[in-house]
Amino acid sequence: MIKFFRKIRQRLLTDNKFSKYVLYAIGEIVLVVIGILIALQINNWNEEQKNKVIEQQLLTSLLLELETNLTILTATIETNTEIIKNCITIGKFTGPSLPVLSEKELSQNMVGAFKYASRYIPNQGTYNEINNSGKLSIISDPSLRKAISELQSQLELVKIQENAVTERGAYTHQFFINNGNFRRHLDIIEDALIAVEPSRFPNNDFTFLEKPEFESNLYIFIVMSINLNKNFYLPLEEQSKRLIAQIRQNIE
Repeated sequence: MIKFFRKIRQRLLTDNKFSKYVLYAIGEIVLVVIGILIALQINNWNEEQKNKVIEQQLLTSLLLELETNLTILTATIETNTEIIKNCITIGKFTGPSLPVLSEKELSQNMVGAFKYASRYIPNQGTYNEINNSGKLSIISDPSLRKAISELQSQLELVKIQENAVTERGAYTHQFFINNGNFRRHLDIIEDALIAVEPSRFPNNDFTFLEKPEFESNLYIFIVMSINLNKNFYLPLEEQSKRLIAQIRQNIE
């Protein structure tokens, strides 16, 4: 084909048909440009098809990840709700004059309130891959890209609040450690994780329940835990559900 066009050019020059040669040269340039544009268009189309396949794979993986995380979040909310419930029960026994109470019952409530911290630990393998590798740009839906990006800020806010709640809970629990008998506590509770001989010290006197500072910190802990559920976990749950719905709409 190249030899064919070269022969035409040479014939036109030999016949002194310069004007026709110029027109022919321009036409040849136009054909070359058109060929390049077509090649670029095909290349772009191939790239778009490749990105579309990657996008569908990422969205499918992200959907499974978010659905799993939603289950984890629901369990975390339930754990935090149980912590609040146990703290409120402990609050019934605080005051200057101790009511008649069961040492085992109180110890079980202390376990329920302070054994576990409320922590939402989601799976983020696909999410991090999308955000850290520049693959977010592959997502074709602008509103979905925005929703995926915004999730990270909400997760960071949740983590900050969890840290504050955990710190307050540890500070409150320290009153029991300082004034109670942890060995007796292990001896009477269920699922103590270790078998211990009864303590030779006298029974717990629960003086920490008579301390206004313990009561104040207990209720600060309760309020912070309720706030964690209401203003952090539940909004994150709704945000996750909306994101899951958006992803489903974008999966073919």
